[in-house]
Amino acid sequence: MPPSSRSPLFALAVSAGFVLVFVFGFLAWQSPPRMPFPDGRGDLSAIDQMNTPAITDIIPLLYSSLTIAPAEPTFSYIDDANNLTRLELPKKPRYKKKLGRDVLILDLETRQLPSTEDFKRGEFHWRKLNHVSAGVFNHYTYALAHGYDYKFIRAAEFEDRHATWIKPSALANHINDYKFIVFMDADATFRFTHLPVEWMLNYWKIEPHHSITMALDPWDPSLPETNADRFNRTLTNTGFMIVQNNANTQGILKAWHECPDDVRYQGCSEWKGPRFHEQSAFGEYIRYDYEKYIKELPCAEANGYPGVTQSHCEGRFVRHYWFNKFRIKEDFADNMMNAITLPLQRIFAENTNGVIYEQNKNVIY
Repeated sequence: MPPSSRSPLFALAVSAGFVLVFVFGFLAWQSPPRMPFPDGRGDLSAIDQMNTPAITDIIPLLYSSLTIAPAEPTFSYIDDANNLTRLELPKKPRYKKKLGRDVLILDLETRQLPSTEDFKRGEFHWRKLNHVSAGVFNHYTYALAHGYDYKFIRAAEFEDRHATWIKPSALANHINDYKFIVFMDADATFRFTHLPVEWMLNYWKIEPHHSITMALDPWDPSLPETNADRFNRTLTNTGFMIVQNNANTQGILKAWHECPDDVRYQGCSEWKGPRFHEQSAFGEYIRYDYEKYIKELPCAEANGYPGVTQSHCEGRFVRHYWFNKFRIKEDFADNMMNAITLPLQRIFAENTNGVIYEQNKNVIY
């Protein structure tokens, strides 16, 4: 049959076929990659290719309805005995506005996160997360929630002293760029992700001349030499520090860093290796030369964890898990679930978008 005699229906079918092929081809090209299920079989890197909000945007949004203002007069929480505790700020708080990126939340390690290798193999899973990764994630989440700057510094190992001696030099190298650095060991956590640093600065009455703030270690009167220096004075714990940028800070950090060289402080080299390393050196020597610029917090406020009876070191604001480190992940999970479930509860309490429907009669219509 010559072309001129073909049916118009045939021509229409051919045209429709070309259109369908084009449409399906376009959709296939536009469709996002398949989202892998986190069971080790998928490529987790594919998540980054999806057009979804970044976690750095999601975290601040999650905590926006929970976070209190820097000068909020009171802060209330449910304690571990399920009792309501109410704390009040002193009159005339110093910090009334958010400090934002003038605060650095700092992690220091000589190792990479243990969970990173699992992630690279496509085997990352929450259940496998160990205390180091959980602690770091807690710190990073806290920084995101409040708009603080954050750094995870991988430092080189020392040849002649314990790895914890990386603290003074790292703090000295970064404090000039910030008003405050908040440093935490990986086994320390912020108990309340929604409680900002500024509120704690007000609560603890940290003044402009305070260069370094630390919490005391637990002390037992029956064993006064435990956690104490040579004068039987309780040591401060370097697992949580607030370092303020003022005229005396660099001098303190330099003296601390050089302490084991036995130049200014004869005998300080004793603490190159033995416990408690840089912490013992600070307690034995540094704080006596710079007493005026060191703020010591009660152990109960920023050290220890629930169940520690000595000095009531139960970590009211900051917890430091010297033991039972598995609980770090529990703290992190509790904070995240609080942030997630509060907006869910608000939907049901306020009947947002009509999710609750009143059935006035239990009958079949």
